[in-house]
Amino acid sequence: MKFISSIRQLQDPVSKVAQAIPAKSLDPRYENIHLSIEPGTLTLFGTDGELSIKAKIDIETTDVVNIGINAKLLQDFLRSMYDTAVTFVIERQEISDHGMIHITTDKGKYKIACLFESKMEKYEKSYDISLELETSQLLDLVQKTIFACSIDGMRPAMMGVLFELQGSTITAVSTDGHRLVRCRKSLSLDVAEKQKIVVPARVLSILQKLAQHEAITMCLDVDRRFVRFISGTTILDAALIVEPYPNYDAVIPVEHDKHVIIDRSMIYDSVKRVGRFSSIGDIKIMMTDQLLRVMAENTNDGEAAQEELSCRYTGTDITIGFNSKFIEAALAHLDDHEICIELKSPTTAVIFKPHKDIEDDKLIVLVMPVRINN
Repeated sequence: MKFISSIRQLQDPVSKVAQAIPAKSLDPRYENIHLSIEPGTLTLFGTDGELSIKAKIDIETTDVVNIGINAKLLQDFLRSMYDTAVTFVIERQEISDHGMIHITTDKGKYKIACLFESKMEKYEKSYDISLELETSQLLDLVQKTIFACSIDGMRPAMMGVLFELQGSTITAVSTDGHRLVRCRKSLSLDVAEKQKIVVPARVLSILQKLAQHEAITMCLDVDRRFVRFISGTTILDAALIVEPYPNYDAVIPVEHDKHVIIDRSMIYDSVKRVGRFSSIGDIKIMMTDQLLRVMAENTNDGEAAQEELSCRYTGTDITIGFNSKFIEAALAHLDDHEICIELKSPTTAVIFKPHKDIEDDKLIVLVMPVRINN
């Protein structure tokens, strides 16, 4: 049994599928990339038990066989090779599921152990909802929310992004308890009954690397326990987080009596500079008249910093404390030249959003303030 391909043709699908392989696993099944060879086609499959990736390419073969190869070894071999034609000859050991792959290129010969298998996947899931999304739109939703996901394993629901789909609107929400992002987009969807799913942050991080085509198809299984993303000939299947997501609407303030309009890059650079002078990573922001002050100090070493920025401010004077890293991240994920900051009190959540979306709230980043010593 054999097949013929090229190194370059194999590198991309193998690197994609290898992202599903766990760095460490007690189960040897999850250490392999599984190859299903059929006339003219090679299907590669990798999984960690909860997430799986499948990719297909065309090859020269007339044989049918299913084998498993150590993912790290195969990936390291392909990475180290130059682009050339390559022939794989698969040889099975007598009375055994083990075998050897003889690899031949124009300059060398190599041998890799393999395992003969009956099939790649044990279970086929049933998907009843299928939606086609623009890749750029979906990846923008992911990019604007994934940074605020929690890494606390005690709160599993918050370790993913909540997607709400209804009608022609898709809403993505993430929070770690200290900040919250809600991003809405109007897409060419048609979802009659509202759907809510929580996709793990790791799955979305991998999706960002896999998506290379103009459209992505997102499928939901009948039990709403699994999601599938299809991009070209690559398929990503993953288990959803089934824990109920917190009621995020309850923590979004609806009444603010203080508003700041300011240049985004100007305040971002200022927070980044001044925040380095804080001994604990916190900064103070003071709004008065048409001036915004950013302040920080290192009480241990006597270091301090203060910058004054011009802005358009409406409301009474206020001084409020923040974790500087949270403010940096919020500002980094707003694209507009001008942003709006909405406040109420030193202990109430603050909303950052693009000034152009001030009315429809397509994107808001909520940051909880921290206590400050005056």
